[in-house]
Amino acid sequence: MINTIFFDNWNTLVEAPNLMIKGSSTKIFHNYITNQGIRVPYESMLEAYIPIAKSQEQVARSEGYREPDYRQRLEDVFKKLNINNAVKHSYGAWKYYLDMWPIQTEYFQGVPEMLNDLKRKYKLGVITNYMDGPTCRKVFSKLGYDSIFNTLVVSHEYGYMKPSEILFHAAMKETDSNPENCLMVGDSYDADIVGGNNAGMKTVLVDVYNNQQDYYNDCSAVIKKITILPDILNQLD
Repeated sequence: MINTIFFDNWNTLVEAPNLMIKGSSTKIFHNYITNQGIRVPYESMLEAYIPIAKSQEQVARSEGYREPDYRQRLEDVFKKLNINNAVKHSYGAWKYYLDMWPIQTEYFQGVPEMLNDLKRKYKLGVITNYMDGPTCRKVFSKLGYDSIFNTLVVSHEYGYMKPSEILFHAAMKETDSNPENCLMVGDSYDADIVGGNNAGMKTVLVDVYNNQQDYYNDCSAVIKKITILPDILNQLD
């Protein structure tokens, strides 16, 4: 019987559309250096950024999904572009980007009401991939997570990303839960479904964009909208 439900955060419970569009982060970084009076064509920044990012991500996967150092990534990009004071500007651009997340993150419609209903019956937790612990905690504080969830697991604070089992086991330990009694709910097959399955949990894929049909057989259930979750929970026990 399910007694604990873990959720992914962004694109599952909450949204920050302007920050999650493909390419949004590089445009924000470019905007920052432009505001500092540094004239680098956006296309040139992309040419430097993409291979450095891919290389960093490959190393992270090879090390068991270790969390990359994204600020270091910016430093490497800025040095490749021969930007003066690359270290200083990498810190500035990174902070500029992170500061937007608490401002722009909001619940999907109906989610607070759903969570309030669920917490009467289940232990609840969040297991999220996010690149900066303090910023993530600011988002949690803004949304009142401490009064809703029994555990809040942030990848950056553990040094590993989903689907690493480290995060799932940490969440189960903090909620005193067994995997056979846990459900992982998220929008990412690679992070949430693979990670939850490997940890021995049941899994629900939130396929909002209806583009992950290839993975449906690997999930305990698939829903198109997060607020439908309470309607299918009895089917999963």
